[in-house]
Amino acid sequence: MKQDASASSRRAETELRAAVNEAHVDRHIRRQHGLISRSQALNAGMTRHRIQHRVSTGRWRRVAPGVFHLAAHEFTPHSKLLAACIAYDGLASHRAAAALHGIDGFRLGRPEIAVDLARGRSAVGITVHRTPLMELAQPVLRHGIPCTGLPRTLLDLAAVVTGGQLERAVDAALRDRRLRLDDLWTVLATHERRGRDGLSLFRSVLKGHSGEDHVPLSDWSRLVCELLVESGLPRPVMEHRVHQPDGRLLAQVDLAYPDLRVVIELDSVRWHHNRESFVNDRRRSNSLVAAGWTVLAFTWNDYAERSAAMCRTVARALEIAASN
Repeated sequence: MKQDASASSRRAETELRAAVNEAHVDRHIRRQHGLISRSQALNAGMTRHRIQHRVSTGRWRRVAPGVFHLAAHEFTPHSKLLAACIAYDGLASHRAAAALHGIDGFRLGRPEIAVDLARGRSAVGITVHRTPLMELAQPVLRHGIPCTGLPRTLLDLAAVVTGGQLERAVDAALRDRRLRLDDLWTVLATHERRGRDGLSLFRSVLKGHSGEDHVPLSDWSRLVCELLVESGLPRPVMEHRVHQPDGRLLAQVDLAYPDLRVVIELDSVRWHHNRESFVNDRRRSNSLVAAGWTVLAFTWNDYAERSAAMCRTVARALEIAASN
């Protein structure tokens, strides 16, 4: 009798564990568009035998390497895309990410994902973009699917769509106020020295939406600051105040490397459109030079079209200042 009771107790414990495991698995499936990965099922307490039993009985079906779909759950375009992300450890990207972000003109179709360059594998029925820049993807969840952040998504689109399609996508993101223009200039600046397709088209579209008359000077200073840092230069000080030996303010400059006495001024028609400003800026620059500072002046065109040359000029100025 005791043996029977012990066996009954073990069966009850086994059934209870199985029920708990089933609950864990069901939660994964509900959250994941009817999907469960092999590793998730095992981590939830299922055995390989139970996984195989579900597949052999048709309750689950394999839809991607190591990914199963509950047969009773509708297999949607979201399911197909998420299965690709799980199977290949990627993010929905490009046109698929644009659809998830709700950008006009894009709908879910063939799964399109970005994967790390070292992990990329070919896949049937999936467009896989192998990239060394996954750390810049700024991943977010949209409809329960991991995808590239909106700025990176728009940049990725530049490599796979026409100029008109890209312009409409940028229009939509700006119109809905989900992004500002400086967000897009920033994502361009952080990627353009990494070598990737679509940068020229992306820059062209941004230029069509902006120009110095539409970019606040403070935002422009921040963009240039981030550009310099991304190029490998030290981070400059923004809005640095230069004082004379007696403590009086000599000038407040856009960007500076105080230890090396190098100043970066951003010349903008918007902010320097009158004769008084023009004259005062030249006098201020002369005063800084006379006080022993190196003054570099750049325009919006330098930033938007000659950013690499601008960074080289700053680097050379810092090198010369450090050697003196």
